[in-house]
Amino acid sequence: MLLTRSERMLVFVLALITMSGPMSLTILFPALPVLEVEFGVSRAMVQVTTSLATLIIAPGVLIYGPLADRFGRRRPLLAALLMMGAGSLVCVFAQNIETLIAGRCMQGLGAAGCLTLARVMLKDAFGQKRLPRMLAILTMAMMIGPMVAPALSGYMTDTLGWRSIFVFLTIFFILLIGLFWRIEETHGARPGGGRRAFRTLLTNPRFLRYSFATGMIVGAYYCFGAGAPHVIETMLGHSASTYGVWTMALSSFYFLGTMSSIWLGPRLGVNGSMMLGMTITTVTTFLLLALLYVFGASLTVLFIGMAPWAFGSGVFMPNSQAGSLTSAGRHAGTASAITAALQHAFGALGMQLVGSVLTDSAYPMVYCVLGFSVLTLGCVAIRAGSLRRAVRRAGA
Repeated sequence: MLLTRSERMLVFVLALITMSGPMSLTILFPALPVLEVEFGVSRAMVQVTTSLATLIIAPGVLIYGPLADRFGRRRPLLAALLMMGAGSLVCVFAQNIETLIAGRCMQGLGAAGCLTLARVMLKDAFGQKRLPRMLAILTMAMMIGPMVAPALSGYMTDTLGWRSIFVFLTIFFILLIGLFWRIEETHGARPGGGRRAFRTLLTNPRFLRYSFATGMIVGAYYCFGAGAPHVIETMLGHSASTYGVWTMALSSFYFLGTMSSIWLGPRLGVNGSMMLGMTITTVTTFLLLALLYVFGASLTVLFIGMAPWAFGSGVFMPNSQAGSLTSAGRHAGTASAITAALQHAFGALGMQLVGSVLTDSAYPMVYCVLGFSVLTLGCVAIRAGSLRRAVRRAGA
């Protein structure tokens, strides 16, 4: 599959934009225990810096999606990048937890546009046949940020202090805004259709199953992402740098799963790949519970249990996202908005749920991951059952 020079530039810039949202949201994870001490606030209050920033994406994407369908993709995307940069700058100078939360919310609003519009521009440029493979590339890019960010931010927190994290993000978004001018509009302005698009998609069972499945697996990921710093740093006594390197190693399995989906997709199809991915994640979460019961919590036990989970998620995500976009027809912007809203609503729910139930044990975190994984598998199984019934009716 050969790409033209302009297509390669588009994919490169959209990959960086896609990476920026999850990177900005997860980069603070290793510093959360430090923030508790510096600001003298509770663990639950510190979790708000991540959970509220993630939650605010949900209403944000519902604004960006229809705007992109109506006014084109570039103008809303530029506004989102400017918001991300401004939010990072606010966090640099935050003197209390409230100001830090405000800056993080600005980042969340910007991330809403980045996550929504990058996928839609990809669909505009590559169409239905090439979309799953292109989304796999975008998904790999989306995971590079969370793979590298904890290791980088853990080191910066230990050596330069937590504010250096947001100095880095401010510089990153200045550079990204410069690259933005290298890409062209992929969808001209088209007036009207906002309410009709929402009504059409919210009554489309096929689209809703794909979107809810995508949202729930993200909820499982954020359960682990929010709970692991407490388990690894506070409970097991490791440093923020150790947590960051461990997370980077774990995330590489997600990366491998996403790469595998490029090969598996044409052979198993979208739904077959989704079922394979979720079967792997659910089975390995039960395995992790068994390992915790026998050996207790340790970096090795958590890695053995979560590495296959990350691989299965990597197989699942590009296919579930492609399914939601291709089932939406011409309402791609609104479809991406609804899917992203569900992703971050479930993500915020997962983070706050874990923050509320964490104890001096890894079990609450793993139970939350298992719950979301089982719900996602159920969504995929319902979709598979619907397809089998449709095939039987067609053959009757």
